[in-house]
Amino acid sequence: MQDLIEKIKSVYVNNKQKVYMFGSLAFVMLIIIITIAVTLKIIGTKISYEKLEGKMENATRAYLSEHPEENPSSTNPTVVIEDKILIEGKYLKELKKYVKDDSCTGKVMVDYENASYKYQAYLTCKNYKTEKMLEVLKKNNTIAQTGDGLYEMNNELVYRGDNPNNYVLFNNELWRIVKIDKDNKIKMILTETENKNEIYGTWDDRYNTEKGSSYGINNFALSRALVNLQKIYENHYANSQELLAKYDLCYGKRSDDSVFKDGSLECNEVLREQKIGLLPLYDYMNASLDALCQTPNNKECQNYNYLVDGQSWWTMTANQKSTYHVYRIHSSGKIESDNASSKKTLRYVLALNPDVLYQSGNGTKKDPYVVR
Repeated sequence: MQDLIEKIKSVYVNNKQKVYMFGSLAFVMLIIIITIAVTLKIIGTKISYEKLEGKMENATRAYLSEHPEENPSSTNPTVVIEDKILIEGKYLKELKKYVKDDSCTGKVMVDYENASYKYQAYLTCKNYKTEKMLEVLKKNNTIAQTGDGLYEMNNELVYRGDNPNNYVLFNNELWRIVKIDKDNKIKMILTETENKNEIYGTWDDRYNTEKGSSYGINNFALSRALVNLQKIYENHYANSQELLAKYDLCYGKRSDDSVFKDGSLECNEVLREQKIGLLPLYDYMNASLDALCQTPNNKECQNYNYLVDGQSWWTMTANQKSTYHVYRIHSSGKIESDNASSKKTLRYVLALNPDVLYQSGNGTKKDPYVVR
């Protein structure tokens, strides 16, 4: 009997210890859960400024779906939805509840393009501001009168000189901005790429009646170069179409002693609304700061010119002296006329959309501009 009592006491004591230990463990877990919950309450709802822009755009879509009369149209192509409208309508919480910044204000611009709507949110905060690349380029570059920089030429803003800060990292490739054209499209030329074999080839290699051989025909609109460029675009840039703009290709011919650098000669012939092209010769000449660069014959065009990069590459401009000569840039930077069937680098040009957003960078090679 006594042994039974002792066993019962032992079981009771052991269970009591287990209950006590379990209770202590449960209490500690409860404290941890409460701590995590409080932490999430304090910081867990905070998101990046970019994600807030996305929330604003989604809120605007919801708002306009319930207020279709406020959508943009062909007669009113742009509407602006302020953040307070979205907040008052319960489509969005106060902006300070999303980010660690109580100074933010915002709006969403909605554009009507090709029978569809394009949404872009803009935030202005103490530590952040949504900016277009175009705005940053103009802000970072006062119009130059001398030296490397951005110049006003032919109703365009043109980069000129030995080494202006015009580098762009795009599609994991290094580019240089040539100019901001009259439509605010940002024209940029390829500088460094891993696809070197793909961009090396002839301008054209068709049979030429004048020469009685396959010297090529110097009509860019019908050239092998254009076909190859279009393939390159589809292979590497088709997924970036929202960031890129179509533009007109000026492919008119000129002579060795022609003095015009305003594009009037090259733009005598134009391919409208193209996705990719080569650089017309006048853009190369305008990049030089040497006053003696007046014609393709002038060797001075290689001076003070950032487009000289040690490789030989095709321009888009043909020489009118024959049916097979095309201007190329020698590795030294000198302008030369060569047979279209010769092999050179197809150093191509793309145009960034005027509305593309700036992410980072100052345009130097070490810290190039990056778009988003």
